[in-house]
Amino acid sequence: MIMVDYKPEHIESILDGDMSKMARKSFGMAEDIAHGLVAPGLAFSGLIDGYVIASAGIKPLWNGVGEGWIVASDKMPNKKLSVIKLIKDNFDKMIHDHNFVRVQAGVRSDWPEAKRFAEFLGFEHEGIMRKYGPDGQDYYRMARVF
Repeated sequence: MIMVDYKPEHIESILDGDMSKMARKSFGMAEDIAHGLVAPGLAFSGLIDGYVIASAGIKPLWNGVGEGWIVASDKMPNKKLSVIKLIKDNFDKMIHDHNFVRVQAGVRSDWPEAKRFAEFLGFEHEGIMRKYGPDGQDYYRMARVF
């Protein structure tokens, strides 16, 4: 997998392709915010054979605090763990290079795989955000605090 700077069309290509039902529910409105996620050094996409496998980043909220995000395709290769490790390493590098003291993320409460992925990235559960999602779904507030 190669890492490239994130571009809004990367999310659009993921949304046009294969996504799990849960991912589509979570990111169905991603096209509306795709352009606002461009941040030099804080957003990347992983490509395999020219296909966007995942886009991720940190949107700064204020000094030292950001909102983490990730949008992934179902075209994950057989060696998922190596791809996930690359995403984690790149995410950790962004946090370190930009001196974040807190990175938070919203994770659908009815999507246990997404919660496990956030925990793999080092996020801890802080609480429930009731009716937070675009479809009124509850989300977990998860964060990494340094």
